[in-house]
Amino acid sequence: MAFSGALTITDLDDFLTPSQACIIPVRGAKTSEDQGPTEIHIDDDNNYYEVSMYPTADAGPSGASGAAKKALEKAEINLNDCLACSGCITSTESLLITLQSHLEVIDFIKTNPTNHDPDAPCHKPRLPILSISPQTLASLSAAYSTSTSRSTIPLLVLLRRIRAFLSRPDKGGWRVWDTTFARHMSLKETAVEFHERKDKKGKGKAVELPMLASACPGWVCYAEKAQGDLLPLLSAARSSQGIIGALAKQWYGGRTSHRPDEIYHVTAMPCYDKKLEASRSDFYSSLYSTRDVDCVLTTGELDLLLQDLEFDPYSSVADEDIPSVSVSDASPFPELLTHEGSSSGSYLSTIIRTMQQSCPNPTRIITREIRGSSDNVEYLIHDTITGEVIFKGAKVYGFRNLQNLVRKVAKETGIGRAGRSGAGAGKLSLAVAARRRKARTAGGVATPTTDSSDAESIASLSLQNGEDKKLDFVEVMACPGGCVNGGGQMKPAAAAQTPTKESDAMEVDEEGYQRPLPDDGTAPASTAKDGSDAVEGMDEGMRWSTKEWVAKVEEIYWTGLPTPPPSPPLTASNLDESFSTEVKTNDNGAINGADRLAISDKVAEEIVNEVCGDDPAKRWEFLRTRFRKVESDILSQGGVTHEAVKW
Repeated sequence: MAFSGALTITDLDDFLTPSQACIIPVRGAKTSEDQGPTEIHIDDDNNYYEVSMYPTADAGPSGASGAAKKALEKAEINLNDCLACSGCITSTESLLITLQSHLEVIDFIKTNPTNHDPDAPCHKPRLPILSISPQTLASLSAAYSTSTSRSTIPLLVLLRRIRAFLSRPDKGGWRVWDTTFARHMSLKETAVEFHERKDKKGKGKAVELPMLASACPGWVCYAEKAQGDLLPLLSAARSSQGIIGALAKQWYGGRTSHRPDEIYHVTAMPCYDKKLEASRSDFYSSLYSTRDVDCVLTTGELDLLLQDLEFDPYSSVADEDIPSVSVSDASPFPELLTHEGSSSGSYLSTIIRTMQQSCPNPTRIITREIRGSSDNVEYLIHDTITGEVIFKGAKVYGFRNLQNLVRKVAKETGIGRAGRSGAGAGKLSLAVAARRRKARTAGGVATPTTDSSDAESIASLSLQNGEDKKLDFVEVMACPGGCVNGGGQMKPAAAAQTPTKESDAMEVDEEGYQRPLPDDGTAPASTAKDGSDAVEGMDEGMRWSTKEWVAKVEEIYWTGLPTPPPSPPLTASNLDESFSTEVKTNDNGAINGADRLAISDKVAEEIVNEVCGDDPAKRWEFLRTRFRKVESDILSQGGVTHEAVKW
């Protein structure tokens, strides 16, 4: 149950263990003044009583034996308590999620009546749907390849094999989709929302910029609990899981004559926090008492489910490598769409593309790593004719970089603690930027005299102008390396080591991985860069993974898709090209990636019109969500403060 592992708040970290007490049970009503002092007593049956220390009239002054006592109710914690709690700040809170697991799915398969069962009850069985993220497919492919020493399985092939296996009646009769079409709709809505905000700014209205991507539930949970003032900056567009849930229950259910509560929808995600996202009130239908996503499995939990069902990933099926051009009964949407940019959703890349398309002049993209980190990169779009920097964006992955982003945004906007820390904070940052520009000018910038130096000149000019430019959009992810390094992903296989004694044996979690984490929930004894007493091969900041493993999953993510040629990550060069509106195919008849996206645009528009019609309110509810600031009774009482954060 790995999370970023970068942020530690006093004696807490990003992990909960059973020995760590949740603060919810100890919150109670204030003791009334006439009740006087009380104590908690526990009887032989382990029942808890609150006993008044005031003697009763019959008991005499001696003690509590005759004192009035009140039975205390047992505390119950559910997902809504976790979402409304500010005590865990950055924890995935996954140990409190007991219902969303592969065991629940197995129980559903066993108990859900199917048509092939002659003894099934007369009531209508629930329709099972499994939606798998592309990051999950890439992680599974890497794990299968490593464990068997065989070649990696392309994402399309693996998706088809899982679909063919789970669609069997004895395995549950599942509909198996991927989530890339839902991601495509999320990206489109994110772009629409961004330009809505830009238009408001152009008209002189108050606008919430920079817009911060909200697809990462770990970041959203942290923002709601600890950075509530920044919530207006978060994009309201639903994540891919939020949209695939709406598609399954609201659109597909209507097409197949199933009510939302007659569909059992499971998603497979790279992150534990997606379980918390699925429990949000915006994704719940009070009319049918059902959620858009009934159960969220991590990649590791999906692997356990497939193991229990005896799935063979290397058992081929018919037409497994032939991309589908149109929708079908097996997949009502286009399959495995590739969006250039990042393996964490490509939100920044989508905004960059729309900004380039809206600019009448040629543009050039300049990138800059902040402090040499590939997880913290700024992107500037430079108008090559006017010399203006028309857009400044960034991708920020990992809580270490996220904290710096919070401070930067607060200074630029005046929102949040950092923005209120001093009236001259913004002026100070501008003064620092001016001194930096002056120093670079004093150092001498050669005037370009050849074509080869034009790019360097433009880059230098853009970086200078970019110092004054405020951020417009940020792609935020809580995990270092992004979603391919999510806490629920498959972990790199480690060489088996036989413990010399019983005390050396490490605990094994539900997914079969050794977790060298003490029972008190604190970090291992040493996280030094030299690796002393640390987990062998594990990189700092990637508690249960390695950079090599993440790179392998990333490579698989971008290859083997039904989009020839493979789409590379976001770079300056590949975004300077323009899309063609003409539908083209390769020698095998496969439609290229840009045209598949254009076809998907039409399918998405048809679905939205079918579900929402011309009602803008319905469209908003179908494609967007809300965020709520958690009233922090811990921070307000002087408990955990930002000054207590230790790196």
